[in-house]
Amino acid sequence: MQKAERTDNNFFKNNYPRRSRNSYKNLNGKVFIVAGSKDMPGAAVLAARAAYRAGAGFVTVASAQQCRGALIKAVPEALILDIQSPKGYLGESALKKIQSYIKQNKQDIILIGCGLGKGADITFKLLRSVKTPAVIDADSLNFIAKRGINLLTDIPSILTPHEGEIKRLLGDISFNKDTAALTISDITGGVCLLKGPNTQICFKGRKQINTSGNEGLAKAGSGDVLAGIIAAIWAKLLKNAAEADAREKGFLAACMGVYLHGFAADLAVKGISKESLTASDVIAALPVALKKLLG
Repeated sequence: MQKAERTDNNFFKNNYPRRSRNSYKNLNGKVFIVAGSKDMPGAAVLAARAAYRAGAGFVTVASAQQCRGALIKAVPEALILDIQSPKGYLGESALKKIQSYIKQNKQDIILIGCGLGKGADITFKLLRSVKTPAVIDADSLNFIAKRGINLLTDIPSILTPHEGEIKRLLGDISFNKDTAALTISDITGGVCLLKGPNTQICFKGRKQINTSGNEGLAKAGSGDVLAGIIAAIWAKLLKNAAEADAREKGFLAACMGVYLHGFAADLAVKGISKESLTASDVIAALPVALKKLLG
């Protein structure tokens, strides 16, 4: 393993993909989010709002029909692919509709997992059929833990587990906090980050240590926001990159996404207590965070 590097302001400023004066929405990254269920519509909302605030040019959300009202109200900028879901979560019927949409409307990145509940059962079939680089979070991580992370090797991916999720992903492999994300990255060939204080982002034997953020982020919804931020940055990076660069760009996107997420949280707690910080507060701080980081 190479010596761990640390992500700071300069790293972010030097690598974040700024938009051209002549750009239009599709040139700034298309993010397709598969998220939400009857009991967790907010997860889809938070991921979509965060993706837009992190710079995505176009965001589409595929979600259970019961989430439509919340999405329209909270993220009017997003295109919504609502899917009939009698049980309140995405089922097999969602798969063909999503596959057909992506075939007709090429996407740069898929973000899957936030608040899907039992709908996460479509994770592998969807990712392996559309073969679009994917940020894999939350319920989709738990589904993959049951099937085996070795099935992800042909898909450029970023896995975003916290400690509990990474232990499930490792299965019989004993947990070591210093090497867990590196092990998963080696198995999948993609990026794995281990969320927590000084989040680790690992890829091909490399480890980046995040230096932003605070304990106020230890609250429901924070992971949905982080996933949306990473997806947006990765989509922007991929617009002008060769296909072979997808995984490398994913590593950069994960490092910058984690840093921006933490930096926004640090700005947000200047006016409120860390105990009161919410995921929505972090999203609200993203515009100022980007302004400060990019100058």
